Amino acid sequence: MFDDIDEALRRLLIDEIPVRNNEIEIAFDQPRREWSARLNRPTLNVFLHDVRENAQLRQSHIQRQQPHPDRRQTALQRPEARVDLHYMITAWASEPEDEHRLLARTLLSLLRHRELPETYLPNGLRQQPRPVALSVAQYDTTFNPPDLWGVMDNELRPCLNCLVTLTMDPHLPLTVPLVRVRELRVEDMAVRSMRQQQAPQSNGSGGLHGAPGQEKRWTIGGHLRFDSLESIQLSVVELERDVPVAADGTFVIGDLREGAYTLEVQRGQEAPVRHTITVPSGEYDIRG
Repeated sequence: MFDDIDEALRRLLIDEIPVRNNEIEIAFDQPRREWSARLNRPTLNVFLHDVRENAQLRQSHIQRQQPHPDRRQTALQRPEARVDLHYMITAWASEPEDEHRLLARTLLSLLRHRELPETYLPNGLRQQPRPVALSVAQYDTTFNPPDLWGVMDNELRPCLNCLVTLTMDPHLPLTVPLVRVRELRVEDMAVRSMRQQQAPQSNGSGGLHGAPGQEKRWTIGGHLRFDSLESIQLSVVELERDVPVAADGTFVIGDLREGAYTLEVQRGQEAPVRHTITVPSGEYDIRG
């Protein structure tokens, strides 16, 4: 993936500087003394010297849900990582004025873009969920040119710090069952206070039997599995309640007590069909 970023930068610089007839070489080598001694034509060096996660853009607890073909499961995807690639750009030529001219043209080329244009991205980067951010000549405390040149045993030269931020997804999707039942417990606060006061004398477990004053309500979800969902209507017979049905056949019914209910399915002018469900249970799909 990093080599794809290298190629995108190469294409961008060739078009924007511009570079004609290979008059300028664009290299990604480490600019050590041995490397620079072998140069025989003007060269623009784009050296990747640091890679780190962008902690300010980190999203730790967000999960994206993706539909599953059988509609019984869902895929949970943890957030991607945002990674910063730090490049040091230097110009190499026989005369200082040529180097400065090439460095200035490079700076102007990169300042025209806040992100890498998609036309320059190789196929491996075309599916990025976010644009590939690009910044140049920005102050960065992690970049100290004298220290870097000392490690490479070469003479200090003017350089540009270029930062590219891309998205990387290290996580595999986690497939889990869909939540089809939700339980809501409603309790009188006065009764709850009485239970807490009597708890020490009630029994060895510290609670009252039967949980007086507590009522459970349920929310369920299911799916109408019919060949055609056109003009379809769903209702709960005992409650005389119509239930909205989504375009894909899914439905949700809330505020139900425990027990058996009759769901009536009406399609156009056809005779209604009734199905019995039990709340709570693990299956609420209705098949035609």
